[in-house]
Amino acid sequence: MAIAGYGGGVYIGDTAPVKIAEIGSWSLEPDGPDEIDVTSFDSKGWKEYVAGLSGWGGSFEGNFKPDDVQGQVALINSAINKQIVTLELRVNEVVKFTGKAIIKLPNIEVPVDDKVTISFDFTGTGPLTATLSAGV
Repeated sequence: MAIAGYGGGVYIGDTAPVKIAEIGSWSLEPDGPDEIDVTSFDSKGWKEYVAGLSGWGGSFEGNFKPDDVQGQVALINSAINKQIVTLELRVNEVVKFTGKAIIKLPNIEVPVDDKVTISFDFTGTGPLTATLSAGV
């Protein structure tokens, strides 16, 4: 069964995550694991591999809300100060992806004929944890 995206959100923090205000979409981009070639003369003519490093990153964007002190402003400050944050990317109340990440300085777009938007890119550092429900 398909899942509607309107139950999603982006949160920061370890113990009591805070929702980032006005975010309208997020994207998670896992990478890996790398394939490490371990082929030798003993491989009898077949390539052999072991799993190597994995990584993850992504982006999220939404309406710019400069008074979201615990959300958007905190993310901007963590990027300026090069601090690692705990990100929680929620599909809904049950399905989520959590890990430590480096937030890059945001892109802010100010068109004369439309809303002001903000977008963040991030790179995961360490493992990504998936919490999935049995029904998904």
